[in-house]
Amino acid sequence: MTLQQFRYIVEIAKHNSISRAASELYVTQPSISKAVRELEAELGITILERTNKGVVFTKEGTDLLFYAKMLLEQMESVVHHFHKEKKADITKLAISSQHYGFAIEAVAHLMDSFAERKYELAIREGKSTDVIDDVYANRSVLGILSLTDLNKHLFERYFLSKSLKFTPIASMKQHVFLRKEHPLADQDSITLEQLRDYPYLTYQQDDMLLHFAEETLHVDKIGKLVYLKDRGAMNNLLANTNGYNLGTGCIVSHYMNSNIISIPLEGGNLIQVGYVKRSDVVLPEEMQVYLAFLTRALEKSMPQER
Repeated sequence: MTLQQFRYIVEIAKHNSISRAASELYVTQPSISKAVRELEAELGITILERTNKGVVFTKEGTDLLFYAKMLLEQMESVVHHFHKEKKADITKLAISSQHYGFAIEAVAHLMDSFAERKYELAIREGKSTDVIDDVYANRSVLGILSLTDLNKHLFERYFLSKSLKFTPIASMKQHVFLRKEHPLADQDSITLEQLRDYPYLTYQQDDMLLHFAEETLHVDKIGKLVYLKDRGAMNNLLANTNGYNLGTGCIVSHYMNSNIISIPLEGGNLIQVGYVKRSDVVLPEEMQVYLAFLTRALEKSMPQER
């Protein structure tokens, strides 16, 4: 088996089509079909089933696809490592994070500290499972996310199975984000019952970690629900509607709309913010600098006792 064969099946999976994969890779369709047949013969499995809607991966084919992606990512890491050695004068860092303003503020301070050097930073914001996958696949050295007392033990086992290590930075009680003009803005604390008739703004619904964080909310019983992917859209809707969001309660100056406040959620869960990394990875000095900026930004933005 060859890496080229793996590239073929990964490309087929992207398009559910051998012809489209051939076009994207600038090879002939018979070449790809032959490579797949040879791989099937070598492994003694059936990788693809052809239907009138295109090709479908079998159970064994799906398993092979997982390993193919992993091997190609490892190969990219090898290439990146040796290319990096040739470009030692450029600092390269990749960080993934859930939608946190304090994580972005820390990036801004890191950029200031790099003023006298060349650098390439890759900052990825997304759902928690994206953050974990990025770190596991070495697309990012560090992942910023949060756990709750509801899901902590589940994800500690999940991290262990993937040889990942989670290090907490700070803990806080769940808060409600809303605008200053919201009907509940004058409350010292807010209950879920009080929030029942207001729109709930939340990030992607297919986020497994988010699902557990919101388990006590009974999301399926909420009559007004808005799913978002973008932190900017979240800020704009929180600042200009009676919608609300649950989270850390951290208010990050200059990185959040100034019309947004946070109020403690009565009976809310404990949230633990921290970072995840691969157990076999030693964080470079520059990433340690970022973590110092992150800790400072987080501490500065944490909610004060009301």
